[in-house]
Amino acid sequence: MDRIREAINRARDHKEALIPKRETASQSAVIKSAPTLLHGAPQITPVSCNFDGFSEHRIISNEQDPVLNAYRVLRTRVLQKMEKEGWKTLAVASPGAGAGKTVTAINLAIAIGSKAGMRPTLVDLDFYRPSVARYLGLKDFPSVLDYFEGDKSLEEVTLRPDLPDMLLIANERVTRRGAEHLTSDRMDQLINGAVENFESRIVIFDMSPILGCDDTIAFLPKVDCVLLIAASGQTRVEELKEAQRLLDKTNIIGTVLNKAPSLLVSNPYY
Repeated sequence: MDRIREAINRARDHKEALIPKRETASQSAVIKSAPTLLHGAPQITPVSCNFDGFSEHRIISNEQDPVLNAYRVLRTRVLQKMEKEGWKTLAVASPGAGAGKTVTAINLAIAIGSKAGMRPTLVDLDFYRPSVARYLGLKDFPSVLDYFEGDKSLEEVTLRPDLPDMLLIANERVTRRGAEHLTSDRMDQLINGAVENFESRIVIFDMSPILGCDDTIAFLPKVDCVLLIAASGQTRVEELKEAQRLLDKTNIIGTVLNKAPSLLVSNPYY
């Protein structure tokens, strides 16, 4: 069994000891578990992903996944730069829609979570087209908007998916008050809580497209750096230049080219 699934299995017993048995016979056949939080960290609700849908959404699910090594390389380069600069918060954004920023954010979080001691927190802050929870196949979960609206605490909206050691703050609701929420004191508290209380070495934010609304631009002063996502044959040069202009005062940690034809890959074996 690959290391990702082995990590899931090792954590299963801990979860079962904490949560009352409520599984049906069909559910019991599915591997469901969650990483153990470090000593002193608050208790977070475990949730189960639908691994059957990972392939459809291009989400890493096992060691044989052909894109895993690409995300490991991305993980290493991102972590090296962030650790060198002392950065802890990363926004993943694209000029326009459909570039693959959400897939990149999820897979980067999974790759980072598989590295011991990192525990990333992934936060869905795309309030126009939230997709992280849908891609992971989650159901019946609290929304980050419940936190921003004061209905739930940060701990109540934070989840432990049955993936390598990572936390998730998800969303399924659309709002046009995104910029207001993202520049609020509660946003500062979310960042501080993820770093200090949850002991995350890196907090990853999946953002709305830069050119689609003002949410991301309003939020950027609160994060250390941005990973810019472009799609081969889709993101136009003018869009990329305009996004870079808007990010002029922001630390751009790098640019990822998604959906590139295999002929453009320098070493397709790896």
